[in-house]
Amino acid sequence: MPDADVLVIGAGVAGLAAARRLTGAGRRVAVLEARDRIGGRVHTIRPGGAAVELGAEFIHGGSNALWPLIRQAGLETLPIGERHEWLRDGKLTPLPDLHPPLEKIVASASEPWLDRPLSEVLHERLLEGDDPEAIAAVKSYVEGFHAADARRIGVQALAENQAAEDEDGENAFVLPEGYDRVPALILEQCDPAWLDLRLSTTLLSLRWRPGEVVAAVRSPDGRTVETRARQALITLPLGVLKAAPGTAGGVRIDPEPPYWAEALGALEMGAAHRIVIRFDEAWWAQPGKPPVSFVHGPASAFPVWWSAPRDDEPRLTGWSGGPRAVSLGGRTPEVIRQAAADSLAVLFGQEARDQMRSPRGVHYHDWVTDPLSLGAYSYGGVGAKAARELLSRPVEDTLYLAGEALAAAGRNATVHGALTSGDWSAEQALWSV
Repeated sequence: MPDADVLVIGAGVAGLAAARRLTGAGRRVAVLEARDRIGGRVHTIRPGGAAVELGAEFIHGGSNALWPLIRQAGLETLPIGERHEWLRDGKLTPLPDLHPPLEKIVASASEPWLDRPLSEVLHERLLEGDDPEAIAAVKSYVEGFHAADARRIGVQALAENQAAEDEDGENAFVLPEGYDRVPALILEQCDPAWLDLRLSTTLLSLRWRPGEVVAAVRSPDGRTVETRARQALITLPLGVLKAAPGTAGGVRIDPEPPYWAEALGALEMGAAHRIVIRFDEAWWAQPGKPPVSFVHGPASAFPVWWSAPRDDEPRLTGWSGGPRAVSLGGRTPEVIRQAAADSLAVLFGQEARDQMRSPRGVHYHDWVTDPLSLGAYSYGGVGAKAARELLSRPVEDTLYLAGEALAAAGRNATVHGALTSGDWSAEQALWSV
């Protein structure tokens, strides 16, 4: 007899959502999670008591799939003001509206056969006389916000992202109690009679044939053991899925479905870094002026900064995305802290350097080199839509993929995309029985 009906690989939001649906239908579910906690790339810490996000932070939009859960639990949410300024000619001035040039660019992706890398479209727009400053701003925005390389992100995938933002709403919100309340709530809704959650349990390989899977895992005590089930629902991050077996983070799936490698090649794992710095006072605030939510600087290690939505504990978050972020991967904490200090000094001058000598706390997690993620979040390359559709199909009613990278309709790279993807894959697993 198998150890479970379904193995769910990963206890991030997608895996927990799948487990909730499967246990609710009376399926025996074993969730295998390599970390010693649930949540995956949702990672909240509480130094000094206040929630600090080292992973996902924002709820994107006011009408996505997370809101029913948030309202049911009565979680407090705070809107994030969309006041953006950028440093130009030594002064902070309002950031220009990037929507018109961005919409003009993504309009070129109206048909699938027109899909191509964003860099090609940007080059064409320059040759046709578009404002070079606007083109540079769009490139910087896409690389930062989408954690993308302009040479690899497809314009059709970008168009889907923009359409999803229009549909869900442009406003962003945070959870003052901590984003980790979301995976905790989903876990609470799993039926404990049917759930076997195994933390600190690393998947090494997965053998399968129709109707049977065998997972070789490293247990918390260091032993290699096997777990059997009828089906496996895999929610590993895209970076791990794409890693070669035998490399850091890589998992062997035997046999690998013949179309997976090619389809995964159309999806990209983005590089992004955040650093959160806690201070004793909001020294950056300007008396008599409304607070600036986001400040954008010139090229530096962390070119974008934002402040906490309320001043119960003053802090700034620095952000780096895309190719610039790749170079930060694997650097020591001392190097990262110095890079943050240098970036803040570009925006705020000597006062920033003075404040960085004795902050209340500096917090950082390197998702790019973390072997359990190998990147921050996904974006779509050329052909991403078809690739996601292909990868979302069951394999012999036995293997299923889910996660934010497979979220449909432009909702990749979001927690609500992970939630809906996990739900959808669990439904497919239930239909096959």
